[in-house]
Amino acid sequence: MKKLFLTGIGFFLAMGLTFAQQVDIKNPEEKATSVVNVLTEQLALTDEQKATTFTISLEHAKQSFAAIADTSIADDALLGQLNQLQQAADAKIDAILSDEQKEVFKKVVAERPAAELPVRPAKAVEETTTDESGN
Repeated sequence: MKKLFLTGIGFFLAMGLTFAQQVDIKNPEEKATSVVNVLTEQLALTDEQKATTFTISLEHAKQSFAAIADTSIADDALLGQLNQLQQAADAKIDAILSDEQKEVFKKVVAERPAAELPVRPAKAVEETTTDESGN
């Protein structure tokens, strides 16, 4: 009985850790704040760099959120557009960094996972509707 109880507790703890790692970003401001926090930790940004990075990240996030919401853009075109927006934001951030920070930033960019196609709100609704109708 104890083993079953302990196994159950272990399962729920493992599930809790899994869900705790998922970050749910709902708006551009949260995304920009998250980016600035990560870069500050990795690059030791100054207060001026933090402010500039936030502005760049917020602009990038707003453009990305708008592109994702635009369902008239094909999926492959969207992915290309998101990559272009990311490259432009990276270049702007790189321009405000010191030489030492630039080296670390290059590594951060190189280690960043490849962009994946996000789930679009309207497409998720269309797919759900199609699945329920049996088509």
